[in-house]
Amino acid sequence: MGRAAMLAAGLFLFSANLAWAQELPANSLPEGTFATEDGCKKLAAKTPAELGVDFDFEILTKKGLLANQQACDFVNVYTHDATSWVATAFCDEGGYTYPDLFSIKQKDDGRLDVTRFTDLTDQGSKGSSTESDTEDSESSNEPPKASGDGKSGQAAPEDEQAAESNSTFAKCQNVKP
Repeated sequence: MGRAAMLAAGLFLFSANLAWAQELPANSLPEGTFATEDGCKKLAAKTPAELGVDFDFEILTKKGLLANQQACDFVNVYTHDATSWVATAFCDEGGYTYPDLFSIKQKDDGRLDVTRFTDLTDQGSKGSSTESDTEDSESSNEPPKASGDGKSGQAAPEDEQAAESNSTFAKCQNVKP
């Protein structure tokens, strides 16, 4: 009798979990192309490839984010509720690849507020190892350098630190295919 009750409870929880998962699919981001209002006007007449140097804005779709010389493909999109998501992305910018994290919230007017957290800190070394830094400091009688950054006691340059950016995207009604 105890096993039957336990099995029934397990089946109930399993079916409830399936119903919840079906209600909120993993990538339920809104359909369409999103950009700034000016960007939407440009996309009505030309594709991003045709824009060339006039491609000075970001485009957001269910697949990811596209900008001039930058592409971020969403790897995972997690639904928080019906109007908010968290997405992890694999980004490529001028041959430099890095992970990125997006928080996306749909406003009442349909626009998307996107907060992006990019960690561009250099965790590894740039061609020199900690071992060679130690050897250099031992032979020159200088204090050892901090591991990885080559600069003892100094913060990474501004362009190598973590960055957070906020953007608002409107849905583009007419986009040239």
